[in-house]
Amino acid sequence: MKEPKELHSIRNTKSVNELEGIFVKLQSKLIVAATLAVALTTAPAVALAQSPNKAPGAEAVTDTDGDGLPDLWETDGYDSDGDGVIDVDLPALGADPRKKDIFVETDYLPGELPSVAVYDKIVQIFADAPVQNPDGSTGINIHLDAGSAAPAARYNLGGGNEIANVTTVAGVSTVANAKSSNLAAARKPIFRYMWWADKYGSGSSSGQGYQPGDTFLVTVGKTYWKNISDDGKAGTFVHELGHTLGLGHGGGDNINRKPNYLSILNYAYQIDGIPLSGGGKLYSYSSTAAATLNESALDESAGLGAAGAGFKTSYKNGLGKTVVTSGDASGPIDWNGNGVIDAAPVSVDINGEGGNQQSLAGYDDWSHLRYKAGAVGASSGAIAERSRAIAPQLVSNELTAELYAKISRH
Repeated sequence: MKEPKELHSIRNTKSVNELEGIFVKLQSKLIVAATLAVALTTAPAVALAQSPNKAPGAEAVTDTDGDGLPDLWETDGYDSDGDGVIDVDLPALGADPRKKDIFVETDYLPGELPSVAVYDKIVQIFADAPVQNPDGSTGINIHLDAGSAAPAARYNLGGGNEIANVTTVAGVSTVANAKSSNLAAARKPIFRYMWWADKYGSGSSSGQGYQPGDTFLVTVGKTYWKNISDDGKAGTFVHELGHTLGLGHGGGDNINRKPNYLSILNYAYQIDGIPLSGGGKLYSYSSTAAATLNESALDESAGLGAAGAGFKTSYKNGLGKTVVTSGDASGPIDWNGNGVIDAAPVSVDINGEGGNQQSLAGYDDWSHLRYKAGAVGASSGAIAERSRAIAPQLVSNELTAELYAKISRH
């Protein structure tokens, strides 16, 4: 084996200065070798920290099912800080990269946690959604977390809290301000967040949410809503959640009580559901964009057209009375209430919102849901950036107990 030249030089040198120079060269080479060894042994950790699906400063790019949650999170779990440790085990929570998932942590004020029937109803509404998935199935898996006090074990996903230290709820802003204290930071890119409460402010509003966003409030407690059914509670939850998914009270707009908008976002159907012409009721978002109705020129013979098949609809007729069609809404509708189907166009304020000059557009809710909103789907370093780019709007005009009494079909 050939002797290294530095050792050969040491053996043959006669000068102290020469020896010092040789040692400096050896020391430099040792430092370089040590640095290279450290880099090689830590390379996997560096790669993980720079992974686009896990890095705290990067948005993921692959989301096969389009639910806002990157595939890598749904298959491997979410590492919120890039330290190589999974902070939210999405596979264990039931996430599937080939079927849409929505996660909601449902905190509650004392005495306001609803029954298991309410949670089951919400889950079924989304399971029945006419939404196609890459795995060939339809529907959306919604995962509700009420924590250890959940009405059934399937609704305990390790979060969920009773909010015992709040005496006054001003609105959804109270929920948003308390989020950091009650929703784990690592969960924010995964879970929407809501409270069940009795009421907020000084009125009887049924809830409030951000559109689009990740935070909402449901307030159908005993003070103003003592006779509300479990279906009504589920309907209100799905209504407020719908705002966070980008839906307005008219679907793509906020024109309310449109007879051609057959959705739980419509005040007429939030509590009691959408009446079916064959009997029963449906709690759901709209699945078809019905033809636009021009209040100044309504064709009574056309009704709602094909979009009304299988449904009844609620409207305010020309006599100022709230009416539900007796039969299928795809057939003729007596908009003006004169007892006949007029051949000529009629002019009526059919949504009762004032004036008869509105153009009422239908909307397909299910195909326009915005799963990725607020912090949901944004890795920790991108949350603030997205919030600046897409500022959520507060939906402040919500259904009150008094308004419900006026438009109720009971």
